[in-house]
Amino acid sequence: MLVAVAVTALGVLAVGIITQLLGYRTGGTIAIPVLAVYTLKNALMLPIFLFSTLVAYVGLYVVKHRTLVYGRDELLVAMAIGSGVPLVLLLSVWSLLPESLRSVVFIGSILPGLAAYNYHQLKPQYRKWDLLTTAGLFVALTAIGWSLVSPSLVDTLGSVTEPVLYSATADVAVFKNAVVTEELDRTILDRPVAVVVFLIGVALSERIRSRYGVRTGLVAMALLAIYALANAWLLVLYLAVLVVAYIGLKTVHYVTLLYGRVLISVAVATALVAVVPLALALPITRGLSAYFVAILAGVNAYSWHVTAPAQRVLFVPLQVGSFLLLVATTQLIGLFRPTLVPQVFAVPSVLAMLVGAALCVAFVERRTVELPDQESVFEASILSGGGEA
Repeated sequence: MLVAVAVTALGVLAVGIITQLLGYRTGGTIAIPVLAVYTLKNALMLPIFLFSTLVAYVGLYVVKHRTLVYGRDELLVAMAIGSGVPLVLLLSVWSLLPESLRSVVFIGSILPGLAAYNYHQLKPQYRKWDLLTTAGLFVALTAIGWSLVSPSLVDTLGSVTEPVLYSATADVAVFKNAVVTEELDRTILDRPVAVVVFLIGVALSERIRSRYGVRTGLVAMALLAIYALANAWLLVLYLAVLVVAYIGLKTVHYVTLLYGRVLISVAVATALVAVVPLALALPITRGLSAYFVAILAGVNAYSWHVTAPAQRVLFVPLQVGSFLLLVATTQLIGLFRPTLVPQVFAVPSVLAMLVGAALCVAFVERRTVELPDQESVFEASILSGGGEA
């Protein structure tokens, strides 16, 4: 895990510096650093990413020119199209793919849409240089990761934490004969079930954002709910890293006044640095899961920071409620198909989760001030001759 964390932390900080100095988007804050790790894990991820990004870019171009889609909806369209290619590949030729590729394709399916959306946001005259900078960053990060995976470093970088890029499922470790023998992690959820949970998580996240103005992360709670089924300590790890990343982010913002994408880089890098000692202190054996938990915590620390002060108190109950609802969803599936879910709780436990989610919603609704709808505002405005005008 040390190599994956080092490559990604360096990558997100590099993206932050590039953004601050040149204004380039480089495909998103986490896209290229994570892609570098994925490519080292399985080389087939690179062509899948490139093809999916191209499809998402063209698809978004067509949608933007044929419909009135704009703003946040552009991101959702790009992610839907970009995720479609790897997910269709995953589900159609599931039995032919090695387990290592199944995992990275599934979790990495959000990256192409993210990259395509970011390139659409650039002015045409900057796209060539942004693309060249992105390619250079990817090559540099991949080279760093490649150099850090070596037989001479197995006893240090490969064995101190969970192997990840030193595991038998990592192409770079196999190619360089630097494999650390370990028991391979089992798949947490059957992939079709995981896709359903992800779709519910995205819909729930967008509903929360539109209703309460709070960002809980498009796939953050869905992914965390899945991870919690494998090891509940990953949830503890998420909460601890979230707090550390938030404190680090607030400190840097207070001292430097950095904001936006640069601050996301700071939050994610802080989370990645914090996750290593915390993962060693907790009984966690899923290194790749801990790595992604850190990224989720860093991104959500930024979301917590940019939430308006009046809504910031709603961040925690909304995340807790979303998490409980998504875990309960997996359990309801498990009641009918127990073999598809690694842990099946008793019915009272599922009911307790649903009650907990309902209580979170009730608390948030009580703290939410209803705003007048646009039609009422217009009717009362001087533009319509309404009110006392």
